[in-house]
Amino acid sequence: MSVLAHTPDFAYRRAQRATPRQPGTLRRLLDRYLQWRQRRVEQDIAIRLGLTSGHITDEIERRMNEHFFSNGSFRV
Repeated sequence: MSVLAHTPDFAYRRAQRATPRQPGTLRRLLDRYLQWRQRRVEQDIAIRLGLTSGHITDEIERRMNEHFFSNGSFRV
């Protein structure tokens, strides 16, 4: 014979945990890696804009897009 658990029993255990759970080690490492990549791409864009005196033209934008999408350092 099978037994079904009563829903209020599970609700009580869920309500007991008042503090939110901290992300796991793997999640924290992945978040730090993604933040590092984002900073790296932003630095690369700043360097490229600095080389063009801060002016962005269609040609410069096209070259930047080719660079970021071709070498894998920037992914959507």
